[in-house]
Order: sequence, then structure tokens, then C-alpha cells
Amino acid sequence: MPRKGDFHSSSLNVWDLRRRRIPSIVMLGRYNYAEAITGLSEHRHAGAVEICYLARGRQTYCVGEESFHLRGGDLFMTLPNEEHGTGGAPQEKGLLYWFILLDPAETGGSMLGLTPDLSRALWGSLTRSRRRHFPGTTEMQRHLDEVIRIMRNVFSPLSRTEICNRLTACLLEVVTKRDEALNNDGNGRFSGVLDHLKIHLLEPEEITVGKLAMVAGLSLSRFKASFKQETGIPPAEYVLRERISEARRRLSRTGVTVTEVAFDLGFSSSQYFASVFKRFTNRTPRQLQGKR
Repeated sequence: MPRKGDFHSSSLNVWDLRRRRIPSIVMLGRYNYAEAITGLSEHRHAGAVEICYLARGRQTYCVGEESFHLRGGDLFMTLPNEEHGTGGAPQEKGLLYWFILLDPAETGGSMLGLTPDLSRALWGSLTRSRRRHFPGTTEMQRHLDEVIRIMRNVFSPLSRTEICNRLTACLLEVVTKRDEALNNDGNGRFSGVLDHLKIHLLEPEEITVGKLAMVAGLSLSRFKASFKQETGIPPAEYVLRERISEARRRLSRTGVTVTEVAFDLGFSSSQYFASVFKRFTNRTPRQLQGKR
């Protein structure tokens, strides 16, 4: 994230931990957006990795020509000096945490209070692989929430120690989950449901939450809870996002109208479609058509 220094609003909080004598952390941030906003332009972090945990929602990031589509519960990281951004996509509605960690060579050999040997070992584990997108854990979110709680209270040497310990625990989670992902690239327990959704996206009666629960072989309440735990968002919102993604593809073509796309995808009116479209993309359908 390109913002520098401390910044706080109702939906975005950013801290520069170097000002709290934690030189390893250039930036710690959390946003909780209720609707999409302008995307991130291409940027890079010299001598630093950036680690993001998307607790809820969806988000697209791009590194070079590669796109990565995050869902709730996913981790994403960039290596030092890699150009990255959202590739023209907005910053979507959702809850996301991130922090930027400097190479211990940039901070006198130590990282988060660890000895130089341990710092080099942990840094090496973080940067040895280019696997950058993989499932995270709610334990990481718990540590980050605690760090933010501490940052909002009176700061002390003990506070600094706890922050370093919790961020070190987060880094160990990152290394563990990435290594697990390298050894297990399964499609997830709801792959059949997602396949059904893609096949029947233009058939509203086939993609109701009740129908998807039947495809999964679960009760409605169990399906809703399990699906949200797996993807980070409720099934109804997932379906809505898929319809908007398809709408973006259709609107990028010539010869189609907003009204045609709205009704083809099962929206009750073009006005409702335009409202939902802007909430998830930060643009109106006509603005997207104007960029063709």
C-alpha cells in the first residue's frame, strides 16, 4: 500500500511502526470498506516484503502480467522490489490487513527483536519461494487485531515486545501456510458448487442459495455457515459477485446495452443492476463501456 505515515479514518487505519521504535515494520494497516474504492496504482517496496491477509471479501492484485484473485481467508505477499497493484481493479469492499517488513540487512541485522541469526533464517524462509497466494488462518487475524488494539492504547516497552512477538507469530503462520499450500493444491470442498454456479449463472432458479445447498448435500444453515468459512463471504454475496464479474465481461464487448446485460443476468431492473455494479467495482456500467 503506497500511503505513508500514520493515517486514521472510519474505514482505514495505517501506522508507521518505525515511529514506535520497531524499525522492521515500515507500515501496518487495516481497512474495512463498505463499498469499492479506487484501485492501487503500480508501486514497489525497496528491500521489503508486503504481506496481506484478506479476512472478508474479494480482491485482485497483479504482479507483472500475473493476476491473483483473493477471497476471504487468503494471504498474499510480494517480494522486495516487485511492482504490484490492483491492475485497474478497484479496492473492493471487505476487511483486509497488511504490513510491510524490511530486510533485516536494512535494520542492522535484527528483525522484530530476534537475534541476527534467527532474523536471517526467518527472512530466508519468507523470501525463498515465489508462491505468493495461499490460504491464511484466523489466528493471524487475531494477532493483528491485538497489535492494532495495542497501537491504540498508551505505548510502552512491554507493548513493543508484545507487538514484535505477535508479528513474529504472524510471519511463522505465513511460512507454514505457504509450505502447506505448496504440498496441497486441492480445489476445495465446494468445487462442485462453484462449477454448478459457473455453468448455470444465467439461470437464476439454479443459483439460489437453497439450490446450491442441495448441490453441496448440506442443510441450508450448515451450507451458509460452511461456505462463508471456506470463502470468507456469504453464498448470496458470492453469487452476486459472480454475476457482476460476468457483467463486466459482457459490457467490455461492443453491441450490448446495460439493460440487456442486466436482464440477461437476472437483475430486476437496470437501475438496481447499476447500483450493485458500482458498489462492487467503483464504476457505473456506462463508465466501463466508455473505456472500451
